[in-house]
Amino acid sequence: MDIKLGTKKAITVVIGGGLAGLAAAGALSGHGQKVILIESKGKIGGRATSFVDTASGDLIDNCQHVSMKCCTNLQYFCEEIGIGHYIKDEPSMFWRTPDGKTSLFKGAQLPAPLHFAKSFLDAHFLSWNEKIRLSLGMALLRLTKEDEDAPFLEWLANHFQSQRCIERFWAPVLISALNTPMEKVGLHYARKVFVDVFWKNTKAYQLGLPVVPLSRLYGEEVITWLEKTGVEIRLGSAVKKVGLKSDSSWEVILDNSEVINADNIVLAVPFQRVADLLGPIAHLDPAIGMLQGLRTAPITSVHLWFDRPITDLPHVVLLDSIGQWLFSRGKNDQEEYYYQVVISSSAELLKSGHDTVLKTVMAELPSFFADVAKAQLIRGRVVSEKQATFESSYGVDEFRPMQTTQIKGLYLAGDYTQTGWPATMEGAVRSGYLAAERILENEGKRVRCLQPDMR
Repeated sequence: MDIKLGTKKAITVVIGGGLAGLAAAGALSGHGQKVILIESKGKIGGRATSFVDTASGDLIDNCQHVSMKCCTNLQYFCEEIGIGHYIKDEPSMFWRTPDGKTSLFKGAQLPAPLHFAKSFLDAHFLSWNEKIRLSLGMALLRLTKEDEDAPFLEWLANHFQSQRCIERFWAPVLISALNTPMEKVGLHYARKVFVDVFWKNTKAYQLGLPVVPLSRLYGEEVITWLEKTGVEIRLGSAVKKVGLKSDSSWEVILDNSEVINADNIVLAVPFQRVADLLGPIAHLDPAIGMLQGLRTAPITSVHLWFDRPITDLPHVVLLDSIGQWLFSRGKNDQEEYYYQVVISSSAELLKSGHDTVLKTVMAELPSFFADVAKAQLIRGRVVSEKQATFESSYGVDEFRPMQTTQIKGLYLAGDYTQTGWPATMEGAVRSGYLAAERILENEGKRVRCLQPDMR
């Protein structure tokens, strides 16, 4: 079946139902565009998804997703749809060492960045010498130019940071935030993380944790909202090829040989698929060829079900350990207490296999939480998202394309595009809004979809 071009509204086909595609589709439809959203899977959400654990029947996330108050576009996206209430604000952060001691990081009633002064000074895992070094390092980092980039480890070594400062402060924050090994982290995005989270606003650091599985968060309510705005959603439809019919006409060929005609195409797929979908057309824009310079990194989640609670804390940063964060996911219908340990940038760890990862994490936990020794592990499961995000290494922006391409009518959306952010859900939503802005601008509509940063 051919879907013919309309005479009143331009047709945009958005390929990919992850956050980038959802944001682009919603913004375009809300401003009068005819939008067809195509997703090969039977559900939306992309990498932000869940699956059924056959042993328990629980719907579990492929990886714990965390937002922050500084993620203004993700927050706007959720609130506009009406799913914001599924994300719980957490005003406190807990840092724990293997001796079981915990430090609380919570903003005080002082202007940023002084709101963290008391928590920082009280941090038990840092010596006074290290606190002085870190304070100086943070101040100097704030003074660097926003577009400056270099290996961040070299920058730290040249700015009074000891190895222990790196291991107990810089690395825990950056590896989790950027999903990048410290030896590859670049100054540009390291600076962005610390400036946006710690310096700009007293609430910017506050976590936002989903209280429902990700496939529930980005599920039926999102689909209903998009359809009400006029988006036609095609789930379970795989795109075989995207073809350029003329200077201003595109065709999308599905696996079942159906052809959909369009004025604009938004490729909101993983960057590894862009060139394959375009075929020879990809050579018309050198930026698409540059995508091969991006490198990905895995995130590993260790899912644990105990017969009793092992901590009353909602989440904990784990220092001096393989596990980096522990999240409490509550009690299920079988009276099992469910926790998730997250390990970012886990490529080296995964070489030992999932069984070893599970044993390693379980061997570490008793030193952090004494109640683990009293609890029985009912079940454990290791899940790895092998290409979770691109690495925010130094110089990475050289390989990140804009949302607008040199091919008329072709746009890109995804956290890998130039969003000003590293690989995050915020970056994905921003990319969708930016792609929508460019399409609408070409239609003669100057609108602002992107939400302002937190100040």
